[in-house]
Amino acid sequence: MSEYRLVMKGVVKTFPGVKALDHAQLELRPGKVMALMGENGAGKSTLMKCMFGIYKMDEGEIEYEGEKVVIANPLEALGRGIAMVHQELQPIPARTVAENIWLGRYPTKKIGPITIVDHSKMYADTDALLKKLKLQINSHAKLGSLSIAQMQMVEIAKAVSANCKVLILDEPTSSLDEEETQRLFAVVRKLKAQGLGVIFVSHFLDQIYELCDRITVLRNGELVGAYAVAELPRVELISKMIGKE
Repeated sequence: MSEYRLVMKGVVKTFPGVKALDHAQLELRPGKVMALMGENGAGKSTLMKCMFGIYKMDEGEIEYEGEKVVIANPLEALGRGIAMVHQELQPIPARTVAENIWLGRYPTKKIGPITIVDHSKMYADTDALLKKLKLQINSHAKLGSLSIAQMQMVEIAKAVSANCKVLILDEPTSSLDEEETQRLFAVVRKLKAQGLGVIFVSHFLDQIYELCDRITVLRNGELVGAYAVAELPRVELISKMIGKE
């Protein structure tokens, strides 16, 4: 069995007039939180969207749990256990927390020849899931009544409900205050302890050094290197990101 949960090798992605990724690479171990860092335009989000099947790679390959795979779209990524919480959340405000979590995969039951949504099971499963993650959120609440931080927690709960093994968090704290950030970190640490591999895309250095085990640095679409957090001083990290002292 591979020591890595997920590996991306030689990833190239070109848009008209721009080479966004130039043979970029990434390695993620289970039970670890890896920061993905770089200046704006370094290719972080593009690499994650290639992993999640939003973009098709021009070149490169993905190995998932030691097996070479092709991820054609986000549904296939979710089916393999790869989930992504985007910086721009796309909730359905008029629906409940439970309905948002199970959207497109509602539990069902039969009444005679008719198949209907099993609302009792959906809400019971949601309550159990929220309890497991220690989230104080009402499963019957309309999502639009929640704070941004709570909506992000619901998105993470949705990923966990799909039995994800890789969780991508794209700038998850950009709209959170310190207390909300710490609640998010508590959930991430719990998932890490359960063996998930987490990719944390952020530009907040304090948060990176508080939460993450390793840092992968991109610059101009290329891999600069991957480092243990404890062995990479902040000033050296910034130097690697910008390409100068």
